[in-house]
Amino acid sequence: MIELISLTKNFGPNRAVDGLTCTIEPGAVTGFLGPNGAGKTTTMRMILGLDRPTSGVATIGGKSYHQLSDPLRTVGALLDARQVHPSRSVRGHLRWIAASNRIPPGRVDEVLQMVGLATVADSRAGTLSLGMSQRLGIAAALIGDPPVLLFDEP
Repeated sequence: MIELISLTKNFGPNRAVDGLTCTIEPGAVTGFLGPNGAGKTTTMRMILGLDRPTSGVATIGGKSYHQLSDPLRTVGALLDARQVHPSRSVRGHLRWIAASNRIPPGRVDEVLQMVGLATVADSRAGTLSLGMSQRLGIAAALIGDPPVLLFDEP
């Protein structure tokens, strides 16, 4: 369960998120809808501990992201499909994520098959189309087999 309690984020004088309170139950598919600049990405960044709220709290299973003992096995996220080293291979990128999070190496080929990237696994990530890059980001989010997934414009 994701809980947001009075979540607020200011950037200088601008308020990007204003007192957002909601509970997202397990198994629910939930979307944030709004125009550009409405705070959708900022909210996800606060859930993931990438941005600190001005006030309020974001928890996953009752803990902040930084308190999770095994975050990649708890939450998978795709915020920017192009955040990958362009010279690294698709498989190499996922192997690095797996190794740094104590995930068995065999999981890499499973997620490559799952997202339809097995045939380009040895290609450099920088040569992928936007759609293929998004698939790589989804594979990275799925690699820990987490119960919670956060996708920003996947």
